[in-house]
Amino acid sequence: MVTIEVSGVCERDVDLLLLEELFASRPFFEWFLGRVGISPSAELIAVARSVTTSNGESDLELTVRLDDAIHKVLIENKIDSIFQPRQADRYCERAAGYLRDGVCSAAVTVIVAPTDYFPDEEETFGFDLRLTLEDILSWFQNAAELGARGDYKRYLLERAIARGGAGWQLVPNETVTEFWRRYWELAKSLAPDLQMPRPANKPTRSGFILFKPVGLPAGVKLLHKVRYGNVDLQFARMGERLADLENRYGHLLAPDMRIEQAGKSAVVRISVALIDMGAPFDECEPAVREGLRASLELLRWYRSATR
Repeated sequence: MVTIEVSGVCERDVDLLLLEELFASRPFFEWFLGRVGISPSAELIAVARSVTTSNGESDLELTVRLDDAIHKVLIENKIDSIFQPRQADRYCERAAGYLRDGVCSAAVTVIVAPTDYFPDEEETFGFDLRLTLEDILSWFQNAAELGARGDYKRYLLERAIARGGAGWQLVPNETVTEFWRRYWELAKSLAPDLQMPRPANKPTRSGFILFKPVGLPAGVKLLHKVRYGNVDLQFARMGERLADLENRYGHLLAPDMRIEQAGKSAVVRISVALIDMGAPFDECEPAVREGLRASLELLRWYRSATR
């Protein structure tokens, strides 16, 4: 039996693996599109590595055409390195620039990393979406027709995942961690029904606060997305089935609620004030209270709607 050994698998190796598969493998391309919320029927226009603009570099950029619309996917790939200053913000600014300049009609930013890179299951570090290397590995594990080529790709991904687990350490931000602690204390006092878990140390971009109230079924989550100004009751894998959610709950919505797509999920959403987690908490407290009120409203609404 032939053995494979590659020492020092790095982010560049994963970049090139993804670029090759997006370019050369229609099944992988369609699977990837589905994971980032684009119809698998889209046509590949371009895929590029190390795309440099005035405000930084995208590891990968994917350009596709769906009907008459151009979509761009900006991908940051991490294994065990920390974020550069404002890295997620700069990705979002590049995406917004493409939209503003008419380069595309839709753009999404994606962070790709091992599961161990994320401090919790909702963390995106400020990117629109996340995709784990374990998810990608699973695709290759199920692609038996690839033969020895698939064995090699699986090996590289396994080494990258192992390196990420061994080398990545979350770099906590003291200000953001303190914000989470004060938020948790206020939630315990004002909204104990939300059952917000006690937070651990948090990195700079950790802005999705997940509540765990009693009674929410698997696949339904309640989150305050503080950097985006949204409180969402999130339904997993319903992003392409908004009509189903409208038929089920649309007539029951309160005036401040709406149904929208959020990546692969659908949400019942209430807009609230944006929060700067770097500001003193006392300045943020009115907005935090507003977010807690909206979270309680959604929870009570859902419990009433599903009786």
